[in-house]
This record gives sequence, structure tokens and C-alpha cells, in this order.
Amino acid sequence: MEAHDKPLNGLKIVDFSAVFAGPICTRLMSDCGADVIKVEPPVGGDVIRGPFGRSRLFAHFNAGKKCVALDLAKSKGQELARELISEADVVVENYRPGIMSKFGLDYASLKDDFPRMVYCSISGFGQTGPHVHRAAYAPIAHAASGFDHVHQRDQIEPEAPPPVWGIMVADMLTGSYAHGAIITALLGRERHGRGDYIDATMLESMMMLIPSQLQFAQMENPPPTAGFRPVQCKDGFVMVCIVSGKNLRCLAETIGKPGLVDDERFQLGNRSQNLDDFFGEIESFTSRYTVDEAEQLLNDGGVPCSRYNSPSDLFSHPQLTERSSFKQFEDDTSTFLVQNAPYLLNGCDISTTPTNPALGEHTLEIFSKNWDQATLDNWRAEGVVGFPD
Repeated sequence: MEAHDKPLNGLKIVDFSAVFAGPICTRLMSDCGADVIKVEPPVGGDVIRGPFGRSRLFAHFNAGKKCVALDLAKSKGQELARELISEADVVVENYRPGIMSKFGLDYASLKDDFPRMVYCSISGFGQTGPHVHRAAYAPIAHAASGFDHVHQRDQIEPEAPPPVWGIMVADMLTGSYAHGAIITALLGRERHGRGDYIDATMLESMMMLIPSQLQFAQMENPPPTAGFRPVQCKDGFVMVCIVSGKNLRCLAETIGKPGLVDDERFQLGNRSQNLDDFFGEIESFTSRYTVDEAEQLLNDGGVPCSRYNSPSDLFSHPQLTERSSFKQFEDDTSTFLVQNAPYLLNGCDISTTPTNPALGEHTLEIFSKNWDQATLDNWRAEGVVGFPD
């Protein structure tokens, strides 16, 4: 199929979001054919551009988009933003609640003029409630949602301080949920002709990761959990997951210990109280092998097992290579790889577009349809718009 056959071809999105959650949502839609216009402030732009304006991280989140620079604090900037919105199907923003209303660009200010618009707000705690104005970044959502607490309780030393994360789980997860919510609202629009408003939160997105624990917290005697931990090999660790009876039978056969199958200590209901003994049995086998050898032997025996890959391992991983999971980009110094969407479509290629737009790169292209060059130059001098020389 040709590029025009991508499922979101012709869909127009105005993206006022920055950093991670909103931008990954709209990048996934761009990958599927949507026309995304990213709106940034003329000075500095999105913070993840970095000091030189076009970081590789920025490319990861904004590949394929067109970028315009507008000062939304100025009335003319707000007018130009409304001009963009007038032609859009979707608006995405992740300002702190209340900021877009100051600009006159919130859903309430726009919905009557644009009744078919789907408008998505992404925030830490939502647009309502007592915490609505609290600042929130991913680590705050990790702590507030119970996720960090649950994760810590599953560690070998559960009384240690809560874990420190360098991974923005909440941003990536919330952006994915927002993506799904927008598609849902667009399908609803096709059926009943009206747009909708989406209020997506990092707090509630993170809570979706702990469904078992949310239910167990309501029980007087919650069931035991299976328990997982790294398994020692000669030169590192592997992860082994024994969940079902079949998993246990395969493990017992592979490591040559058939008695594990009927050992009452290692049945699912009892295993959490005997994890040291259980993993001791596994490590009596894996400790004789390297990580590569143990991973191969266990998987060949039908035991769910994986080595602990580093990010650099993934670029040459045979599974990811087969699935073309990365797209090659170029910058001023070298080439680099950006991950494609984590799914494939049979009917068309949705690999990401290898572009890394400069701040305001498309300002002239977008607004010259309605405004002449002299006017745009004056607005740039006034700080209303920004574009490269």
C-alpha cells in the first residue's frame, strides 16, 4: 500500500504538548498518517530540544511533525492558534490545568465554535479534584499511584526505601492511553457527529498497572503472589517466570529435577513462602551456565526466560531486527536509531518518518497561506511567531 493508505491519513492534529506524554501520543498518530502541527514557544521551544535545538530525544518524540513557534501569551499568538484549531480534528495539550483557559484555548472556550473537535488534556492529576493544581512529573505519579509502593514490596528487601526510577513510565503509559482515547472519540464522532473532551491523567494511568494489588488491598486475606526474582548464572542473571503448572513441569524436566512438580512447597499457593528454596533449586542449574547458555537451554525446554538486555543490546537483537523495530535518522554528526511504533499493521508501513524539525521550521509554510511575508516578519520582530532565518 502507498503512504496515502495509512489509516489516519487526512486527520489533522494541533499539538500543544511538550516533553513526553503528549508528544508520544501525537507521534504515534503521525506514524499512522495524521498531519500533526506541533506548537512551541518561539524562545527555546520544547525543553527536550536541548541546548542545540534538535536533540535525538526530540526526534524520538516528534518525528514526522511540522513545527510552528507561537507565543500563546500574546493575543495575536492566540488568534493564530485558533486559526490552526479551526482546521483540526484533534487538539492535544499537557499544560498544567488552567493555563490553556488563560489563553482562551481550553475546551470550554472552543467547543461551541468547533463542535466536531476532539480535545485531549493530559495532566498529572486531572482537570478536577483537590490536587488539580499540583505540579506533577512522572516520578510524582509513580509515588502517588501506589506503583512505587507495590514495586518495593516485591523486592528481596521490601523494607528498603522506595525505588528510584530513571524511566518515565507514567509519561509513556499516559500518552498511550491518550492515543487510544482519541481514536475512541474519533470513532464516536463518526457515529454521532460530535467531538468530545478527554481528561487523561498520569495518576490513573499508573494505577492501571497494579490491578491485582488494588483488589488484594480490599481483601482481609489476599491470595499469595507467585513471586519473581533474578536468577544467578555464571556471568550475570536471567529472569525466569514460572506461573502455570505447565511452566513448572517444563522447568522440572529441563533442570533434571522431576520432584519439583509434586513438591508442596512449590505449588502456586505455597511458593511465595518458599521462594529462597524454589530459586535455589533453579540456580543449582543456571549457576553452571553463562547467561546465553541458560537462556537458550531454558527456552528450548519451554521455560519462559530472558536475559537482562541493556539498551545497546536492543539495536542488534535478532527479534527486533526481524521486525524492523528501529528507523535510521541522520543529524549533523552521524546517524542514529529511533524506535518505531510497538505494533505492525498488515496493510501499510507505519514506521516513523525520519525527520527532526527545527524550532519554527514550518511557521512560514503554515501561516503564509493566509498572511504575507511582511506581516509574518513583523510578528517575528514582536515575538509573536518564530521561524529560522
